[in-house]
Amino acid sequence: MLDWIFAHSQFINSAINLAMLLVWIGYLQIFISSYQRQTRSKIMITRSGVDNLQSRCLVCNMSSEAIYLLSLMIELETEDERKSYPITEIEGFEKWEKPSDIDLWTRQGPLDAGKVRDMGSFEEMIIHALGYASDEEAPDEKDWPAIDRVEVKVIASYGSENLPVGAGRRFDVQQTDRGLVLRPHAAEARQIRSRRERKELRTLLEDMRAS
Repeated sequence: MLDWIFAHSQFINSAINLAMLLVWIGYLQIFISSYQRQTRSKIMITRSGVDNLQSRCLVCNMSSEAIYLLSLMIELETEDERKSYPITEIEGFEKWEKPSDIDLWTRQGPLDAGKVRDMGSFEEMIIHALGYASDEEAPDEKDWPAIDRVEVKVIASYGSENLPVGAGRRFDVQQTDRGLVLRPHAAEARQIRSRRERKELRTLLEDMRAS
């Protein structure tokens, strides 16, 4: 046995070195994967306790670092079409005693890790998107276009990333005897992390600035 080991010692050493290399590569992959999970952005979008359109849209930054909210979009889907509207700036009819923790009439601004920001009620955001000048001029819910789904999309800047990050969450709009209610389409917001989608976000921001 020892003679065989001595005779094949070079091969055995090479095999051991290769095995150790594979182990270290595995450790490196685990480390990189863990680091990426810890440092990538995570933005949560939810509604307050009630399920009607008076519920507040809440955005929470669950990333490890602060984000800067660049834009808030709302997409309204009907049977015939689906359109997106920027609602970053707060219209005068939106009833906020204190609009944000930076006390500005905008939905833009920094949001620290673990912090939540109230983006206003879903009703006010939809009225804003539909282009009504004030809530007095806006028709009742029953006279709105037949909205089937609402998607809220957050676009933000994160750390040293060159491309914006984002998240989106869809809500089904259902008619009940209590009026219109919102039902989340999925358990949590979909994170926009792929390079292609983030390039699309950058193009969208550039188009909005140019318009």
